Amino acid sequence: MAMWNFLKSLKGSTTLAFFQNEAVVLLSIREAWQRLLLLTITLAISGCGTSALEWNEQVKLLNGEIIIVKRTAQEGRSLGELGGPGGWEPSDMTLEIDAPNHADKPPVWRSPYVPMLFDYDAVKKEWFVIATFYTCQAWYGLGRPKLPYIEYRIQQGKWVVVPLTQELFGRKANLLTGVHSGGEPPLVTLEYKNEQDSRAAKKYKLIIDTWHTTC
Repeated sequence: MAMWNFLKSLKGSTTLAFFQNEAVVLLSIREAWQRLLLLTITLAISGCGTSALEWNEQVKLLNGEIIIVKRTAQEGRSLGELGGPGGWEPSDMTLEIDAPNHADKPPVWRSPYVPMLFDYDAVKKEWFVIATFYTCQAWYGLGRPKLPYIEYRIQQGKWVVVPLTQELFGRKANLLTGVHSGGEPPLVTLEYKNEQDSRAAKKYKLIIDTWHTTC
């Protein structure tokens, strides 16, 4: 009450104008901080779990041709490096031919699993992908298959899951499976993959026909 009487006595004075201007400035600063805080929270929420990696990769096909594929890996849950400690597990991966251009170039392959073999079946005239996984949760979700692989083939212009082709047993992987959580070189070469393979488990190096899970 006393403060109100004091301010009334200042009506029309420069002192009252000063107090009013200071109040406006304080309110403006407060509003600016509130907006900044809201923006920070929004960016933090939108950025959670959205880290993505992109790289090009040399791939040697069975016929000896070397092609370049474009790959991406979207961050999923924290786990460890893809196939190693200290990173994360992908929630989504993509693969597509970048060069050279093929007349029968397949559409972009997309899956939550990790591709390990990409090639062209000259007999069936089909592109195919063999993918794998790293966690028990993925194995459970697939219905607990006997082998840690999922085969995809092009049918009517689309990628579909098919039974694992037994003729592929023993085939070596031609894609990078141990993707580093910190990223890969812009171009992953054949030599680079050979070095990385030395630290990979056998089931990620080639298509095995027997497997004993610890899940």
